[in-house]
Amino acid sequence: MHKAIFYLERKIAAKLLLLLRRSIHFDVVNQEASDNIRCIYMFWHRNLLPLTMQRAFSHAGVLVSSSADGELIAGPLKELGYIPIRGSSTREGTKAMLEMIRAARNISLAITPDGPKGPIGTMHPGIFQIALLAKIPIVAIACDTDREWVFNSWDRFRFPKPFAKVSAVYSDPFYVDSKAAFPAVETALRSFMTNQETKFRVKHEKN
Repeated sequence: MHKAIFYLERKIAAKLLLLLRRSIHFDVVNQEASDNIRCIYMFWHRNLLPLTMQRAFSHAGVLVSSSADGELIAGPLKELGYIPIRGSSTREGTKAMLEMIRAARNISLAITPDGPKGPIGTMHPGIFQIALLAKIPIVAIACDTDREWVFNSWDRFRFPKPFAKVSAVYSDPFYVDSKAAFPAVETALRSFMTNQETKFRVKHEKN
């Protein structure tokens, strides 16, 4: 694809997302617990768009495919203040992990442990390996929207409607001290996500 097309796509997509972001009300809980540390922000792939807008200009590192199609994602992310780390978690898993660990020396990371292909709600072990080797904690983010379009995709991808309310609840940091700690940390992360998602569901039922 011609460089001029990539440039236009980058600028237009970012402008449209920023315009949508301006219309959305963000209700954020406990973000301060992780604002001043390097960490891995963990959230489900289906919440990628609302949380990308919520955390815009946070300068977090995000893994993006090294393919030409990945440039369509990397460009707008740069405009939104993210740092794309190019690589593939499936075809070049070790190389991508090393790039993420190197980046974590200076910045926080954002990882969807069930991406890019699922199954939904899976926690692939790479997130724990990165946390252990980079010596940074994992902070889970549970997310909900009150008005959205839901795609018919493997992850039921969410697209907030204009003027929606997006709720984001941050966990306290979870530290990974050894490989033996992987199961316990995964259990704690799942417990946090499940509890928050239950609260979101009950809230919707009451409304």
